[in-house]
Amino acid sequence: MKKKAKKAARPTAEQLFARLRGRTRANADVLDRDIENECVVDTTVMMCDSSGFTRRTHDYGILHFLSVMTDVYDRVEKILMKHRGILISRGADNLLAIFDDPAKGVDAAIAMQRLLAAFNKGKTDRDQFQLCMGFHRGKILRVSDGIFGDKVNIASKIGEDLANADEILVTGEVAKRLPSRIKRAYARSVTLGGKTFELHRVKY
Repeated sequence: MKKKAKKAARPTAEQLFARLRGRTRANADVLDRDIENECVVDTTVMMCDSSGFTRRTHDYGILHFLSVMTDVYDRVEKILMKHRGILISRGADNLLAIFDDPAKGVDAAIAMQRLLAAFNKGKTDRDQFQLCMGFHRGKILRVSDGIFGDKVNIASKIGEDLANADEILVTGEVAKRLPSRIKRAYARSVTLGGKTFELHRVKY
């Protein structure tokens, strides 16, 4: 029985850019195909962004905000792993993750929001923490230490700029892949990068 060829390990971002520095008109087709075979995946992207960063850091100081954020993110990372999510980055005041299964991604988001509701209960504004969440799905370029592509940008835009505190917004591409047990409702349509997207609000 013929063995299946082992897929090459994904390069780091630094290795990818080093290869792209040698990209020419003559080798572009071959180089692009090789990189795509190594790095392109079809996945669900989740962006989580904190709510009220500017106000809370102004009122209570950056160190206090970061202390609360660190406590929260240590907790929600466990939820991501439990739902088979892969944490791509934990930078500034946001989290970027991917999921093979969009339902597991949204289940993780719901669990995270419920955890935050319990975490915030009885606390003053100073010690509360809220997340805005955005999801999109499609083909992206995944290296060993990062992800790139328009699908990443769309998810980031939704999570950082369009979703409100405690809100989970998913694009139509994600919504149509969710099982009926996950309740959602059409929220609105938005134009991002010249393309229109239907956003659906997940109910939890």
